[in-house]
Amino acid sequence: METKETSPSSPINRHSIISFALGVLTVLTFCGGFIIPIPFTSLLCAPASFVTGILALIYGIVSLSRIRKNNETGRSIAWAGILSGGFVFLCLLCMVLALISLLIFSPDILPPFLQNYQI
Repeated sequence: METKETSPSSPINRHSIISFALGVLTVLTFCGGFIIPIPFTSLLCAPASFVTGILALIYGIVSLSRIRKNNETGRSIAWAGILSGGFVFLCLLCMVLALISLLIFSPDILPPFLQNYQI
């Protein structure tokens, strides 16, 4: 008769779960600012996705160090949070840099655009 011994599994790191949840929330708020047909939604969603993206990065990095130190599981969940938060953070950074370069290198384009825009 053969008995199966099960080894106790390592617990999942809580910070990796928080990082993943914040990463998903980051992507939803970033994409929601462009998809939702309410005017000026992106003015609220962009800062919110910036903050949640930074938090996803921080929690993901903290969880990776704790996973290594405490021999826990959840490395792939932490990396998913880091990648989604980092991707949206880089997208927002590129958008801000593009807007700043537009204002610096061709400031005469923006006023006619604003004059023709009607709410």
